[in-house]
Amino acid sequence: MRGGAGRTAQVVLARLGAAGGRAVSGEELSHELGVSRMAISKAVGTLRALGWTIDSAPRRGYRLLEGTDQPVALAVQPLLGTTVLGRHWVYEVQVPSTNRLAAGLAAAGAPAGLVVVADAQTQGLGRMGRGWHSPGGRNLYVSLVLRPGVPTVRVPQIALLVGLALRRALAAVCPAVAVTLKWPNDLWVAGRKLAGVLCEMDAEVDRVRHVIVGVGLNVNAVPDEWPADLVGRATSLRVETGTSWSRPQVLAAFLNALEPLLNEWRGAEDLGPFLGELDGASALCGQRVRVEAGGRGVEGLVVGTAPDGRLRLETGAGAEVLVSSGDAHIVAGPG
Repeated sequence: MRGGAGRTAQVVLARLGAAGGRAVSGEELSHELGVSRMAISKAVGTLRALGWTIDSAPRRGYRLLEGTDQPVALAVQPLLGTTVLGRHWVYEVQVPSTNRLAAGLAAAGAPAGLVVVADAQTQGLGRMGRGWHSPGGRNLYVSLVLRPGVPTVRVPQIALLVGLALRRALAAVCPAVAVTLKWPNDLWVAGRKLAGVLCEMDAEVDRVRHVIVGVGLNVNAVPDEWPADLVGRATSLRVETGTSWSRPQVLAAFLNALEPLLNEWRGAEDLGPFLGELDGASALCGQRVRVEAGGRGVEGLVVGTAPDGRLRLETGAGAEVLVSSGDAHIVAGPG
């Protein structure tokens, strides 16, 4: 939706929502909005195409019956308390990758806080070149354009902050799901992956142009629809609770949690203010792990997160190693 058509649909939606299930005539809407009856009809058609259920009948008018589960701006923005994140929005039914689309828009000058969201991806991206299973109508596939104004050395910390914000949001929306953070970019429930974060930076030596933050969150996916390699390794909010969840509500909660967290982090020197929460939520703290990166590996007991975001491993005789990246695999129980 663009321009006047988008604004008309937004106002019509708000008016029907405020009616509390009562029918509102097209003539009444036309008079209130100062547009033609045809414009009202088109706005209602747009809302229906985006997933809202709107009843209509001659001489009675339009009645809003059910909201949409599509993570579109009209559904999410009214739920936001942010000033930057989500105030600019791109929604597509299907794209190869929201991260790739967001990166192109950022390079062309898109503003900080732009949200790019798709109902489905055909080439969803995970870390280290892996794919991300992205069926339509089930989950959240979201990319954010950030222009954080911090040195490049601090950018890797953003993935940890995003994971923390997503965990806070899920604790507010569905507190029965016990979400843990698996360094550096996954969210787990009972050892199964619920979500992943992919951060990609465009920078010069001393200046960050932009950071694209991609989030894939399994909301309403069910195992019958997963590829064989995900069964037993992945989970979703629906699997964990037995009920379906509103994608607009979950996305709004995430954006509302992330913006103040990023603002606080920018005013700090590092992750210091968040270390207690990060380590308390960690799926790895107290576990013996092996971290693989670049064909090399290091093994040790996870003792926490360093202020710069690196994983702290105790490798023996009190020696500590700081690991900046890699895949961490639990190799034994608590040490």
